Amino acid sequence: MQRHRIFAWKRELQAVHHRLEKALEEARRAIRSGERAQRLAPELRDFCYTFCSALGSHHRSEDSDFFPALLQQMPELEPTIARLSREHEVLARLLADFQMCLDDPRSSPRQLFQQINDIKAAMKAHFGFEEGSLNRALDVLDAPESDRNRMFGDV
Repeated sequence: MQRHRIFAWKRELQAVHHRLEKALEEARRAIRSGERAQRLAPELRDFCYTFCSALGSHHRSEDSDFFPALLQQMPELEPTIARLSREHEVLARLLADFQMCLDDPRSSPRQLFQQINDIKAAMKAHFGFEEGSLNRALDVLDAPESDRNRMFGDV
């Protein structure tokens, strides 16, 4: 029974990352077909804001709940957690810049697309490092599955 619960933590982190990557691809496709930022369909703008909010929420939940739970059980992860937190800050800046570009009527789809590609590259590298470096920790994490939303955000 416990083995199944522990395995679920690893799968859940991967599932959250997959859902965020899928949402990012949807936004990229929509931007690729747009004209100018002010002409983006309201649904696309809302989707982009929702994506930014979801990714930010996921990282804030990790910083406030998931990482402290890991560190409490495995203090040797401190350098890894510090790096992941720094990467969260970089991604937060990229998301803020993207949202400012979305709000600027002078922004072109090319600018939006470049910014979303920058987010994609940083997010892909971050998720890869996070999943790889926390694999063992997720195998032994002792936390109830009911903490999922608190630790990973509601994604």
